[in-house]
Amino acid sequence: MTQFKKLAIASAIAASLMGVTSAEAHVTYHVSDTGGEAPNVNGSTTTGSWTEGSPVDQGYVGNLPTTWLANIHHYNTVYEVSAEDAITNHGASNDFVLASLANRWNPTRSWGNALDYGLVNLEVAGHLTVTVAADSGFESTFAPGFTLWSGWGDAGTGNKHGAWNGPTAALPDRNPSNPGSLGVTGISYIGHAATSAEGGLATYTFTNLAAGQYSLWIGGNGPTGTTVGSQTYVASLTASPVPMPAAVWFMGSGLVGLVGLRRRTANVVA
Repeated sequence: MTQFKKLAIASAIAASLMGVTSAEAHVTYHVSDTGGEAPNVNGSTTTGSWTEGSPVDQGYVGNLPTTWLANIHHYNTVYEVSAEDAITNHGASNDFVLASLANRWNPTRSWGNALDYGLVNLEVAGHLTVTVAADSGFESTFAPGFTLWSGWGDAGTGNKHGAWNGPTAALPDRNPSNPGSLGVTGISYIGHAATSAEGGLATYTFTNLAAGQYSLWIGGNGPTGTTVGSQTYVASLTASPVPMPAAVWFMGSGLVGLVGLRRRTANVVA
């Protein structure tokens, strides 16, 4: 029984240090009044409806058209964002799609009009792995690229009708007065990943992110392709904790040892 109590205390210490939460995971999708694909026009976030609640209710005030919101509540859970998930699990109609028209993430011909805009509410600090792949259910030839930004943007800012992605990886910008953000203020570039393989996937792990709001812009990086069916995608997001230093584990073991020593001392005195 004493050993069991020690293990229980150690587990409780580890859980508290890691910030584990038991909240349920969910993704909410922006759909039209009939449950299909929502309008992809500036300022349209408040039109149509959202399957599990609008990001406006969580403070989104930007002007870019948003397609989905992933609320990441806890670690080591894969949050899938896909048309199949929206249709099967969230009540979207059978004609709902997730797609990025043309290949306008590609820095040589980037244009915000073709992007798909996702929002992330990261409730746990740590690493975030983002993977975007061609949707095999649509026999997609999508060659995805994506960019992650911190923040959701300031009120009323953002215009998808413009060039945004530049020729260099470190500074995704072709307009010095607009640092890659399509006029969105209140966001900061974090990083990106892409593949030029049609039907491929792009993945990247962003390390040591603070809990908070993030924007994920998804577009095509392939040489050709403009149809919806060939440009559909599936995204997945997984948060993981930053490994605790060995000293923290030793501290936890030491606390357990002190508890055991105090209990033994009390027994002797008694």
